[in-house]
Amino acid sequence: MKKYIGTKEVEAIPMTLGEFINKSGRNPYENDGKMHGNNEKGYLVKYKDGYESWSPAEPFEEAYKCADTFLDRLHIEMRDLYEKMDKLSPFIESGKIDEIVTDKYQNYLLRLQHRIMSRYINVLECRIGR
Repeated sequence: MKKYIGTKEVEAIPMTLGEFINKSGRNPYENDGKMHGNNEKGYLVKYKDGYESWSPAEPFEEAYKCADTFLDRLHIEMRDLYEKMDKLSPFIESGKIDEIVTDKYQNYLLRLQHRIMSRYINVLECRIGR
């Protein structure tokens, strides 16, 4: 199977499963045969087309980050960039780059990308600090 990365913007508010059932009249687990407590923590999720559903807290919080303010969005951008740098920096610093990226121009471009990403992190840190 191929891998996919999805990005979508939703609105959400914390809501237990029981609260969602009372509000919507729908139980998302009605037919799964498993026991789910009404106090299970989660979120009422509203999509762009207006459809509303309920999501358990753990998968919701793994998939979505609060982006309500400009500062929230900067933090998300910086966390994403740090995750990429946490993979790229050891690859370059270990010397493996020279074993794996043998094309000199591609090697140069990857090193340049690393330097630019590092500077970009500095810019984001300055913007967040203000």
